[in-house]
Amino acid sequence: MPRLVVPSSSRSARRELRIVAKRARFGAPFFIAPKDSLHCVYRVYDSAMLPCTKLGAVTPPQSYVDYIRRGAAGGGPRLMYLDIPTLAVVTVFVTALLGILLIFASLQNRAVRAPRLWGLAFVLAAAGMALVIVRGQVPDWLSIQIANALVLTGLGLIWVGARLFDGRPPQFLLIMPAPALWFVACAVPAIGNDINLRTIVASALSAVLAIVAAAEIWRGRAEPLLSRWPTVVTLIAYGGAMLVRIPLTLTVPQPDGEHQTIASALYPLVAFGTLMFTVVLAFLLLNMSKERTELRHKTASLIDPLCGVSNRRAFLAGAERLIAQQRVDGTPLAMLLFDLDHFKTINDHLGHAAGDDVLRAFAIEATRTLGAGVLFGRIGGEEFAALMPARSVGEAAAVAERLRRNFVVAAHAQFDIGIVTPTVSTGVALGCDQHVSVAGLMAQADRALYRAKANGRNRVESATTEAIMPPAPNVEDMERRVWRKVSARA
Repeated sequence: MPRLVVPSSSRSARRELRIVAKRARFGAPFFIAPKDSLHCVYRVYDSAMLPCTKLGAVTPPQSYVDYIRRGAAGGGPRLMYLDIPTLAVVTVFVTALLGILLIFASLQNRAVRAPRLWGLAFVLAAAGMALVIVRGQVPDWLSIQIANALVLTGLGLIWVGARLFDGRPPQFLLIMPAPALWFVACAVPAIGNDINLRTIVASALSAVLAIVAAAEIWRGRAEPLLSRWPTVVTLIAYGGAMLVRIPLTLTVPQPDGEHQTIASALYPLVAFGTLMFTVVLAFLLLNMSKERTELRHKTASLIDPLCGVSNRRAFLAGAERLIAQQRVDGTPLAMLLFDLDHFKTINDHLGHAAGDDVLRAFAIEATRTLGAGVLFGRIGGEEFAALMPARSVGEAAAVAERLRRNFVVAAHAQFDIGIVTPTVSTGVALGCDQHVSVAGLMAQADRALYRAKANGRNRVESATTEAIMPPAPNVEDMERRVWRKVSARA
């Protein structure tokens, strides 16, 4: 709390004190004036100087007296103090403005709906804080019950918005318990008539809402959003501050009176902390929404929308990184090129929807068989590719053969199309040379794939050997029977 030492013999200092007293609405600064070897403490309250108490007979330091005399004479700087009502008004306007900006940002990108709830939460909180600072000028039920209920509703919307942000049902009924508990507490005479007990209840409810909102955002941590972590920390810090406020309220009780909220010794800390929390949280929530949009755009540019695997651009970029790493550690890499057999026949007889189903089925089976550690993607049309570490071409061909068999079994069970059962031909190439390139490795695998197509399809061929493994006899017989049916229909 700022203090101002004023010599009682200085008429100009007393005049300066009266001017400051008229500008100060509530009890913010204290003024100390030596009189008869004692310190008489005055408090500015409602534009009047009220004598409060007398301190010990200690002579003020001469430097303080000289400082005030220079200030009164215009020869030096004056003491500065924090104007609490102004800080409260600034907090209200900043909170409301940030809420409007969040709502405006959500209107620009309607795909992310959570910022609308967050913006509404800030606006409601600003309205609640505005009612708090006009205590005494509006009815108490409006500046106490309704004001704090609005603030608690805003915190509840932060929680609900976090659920919506991560794709969980918003469940707006979750907002109601905290304001309802607040109204119930205020209905109890012992709490409703005691500002300190009301502060404790409001702080406890605010802390719970902030912590559960932080937990909700933490649940979505699998999504790589950098702003998610500081958002969680900020909400936990606010909840912790509200919990610390409870013992502080018991230690430093708030005074009774018309303006007891702003006159509280803790109010400057609460107002300043609320302002910082509002600004930081709004920035983090807005940045988190922006990161979500950018991540979706990046994913859309690297993921094949039909099959959900890497597209050609992402596959080639990943292949370049693996080749660069292979040049350092010398680990051989095998390139596998896949081409679905008779895909045009499936599209012509059953339509492109059936063809899309076949593509998705192969992508699912390939992802399951190859595993998450293998680079796999769709490079165009019915062609897919994979790049994986392999000690020999035989090891890579064995993996390709396992995928071929699994796909035949899955396709036979899933697609009873009566025309042709989807199969896949594969070309395998192994790169051991440190000077190998992605284009060169793909060219070798493509030559092996062409040979697999020329030798009857539904087989695996290597760039260095003949057919690795023939197709299973039952599959071959099944294809002959199907083609005989097709020829008979023709």
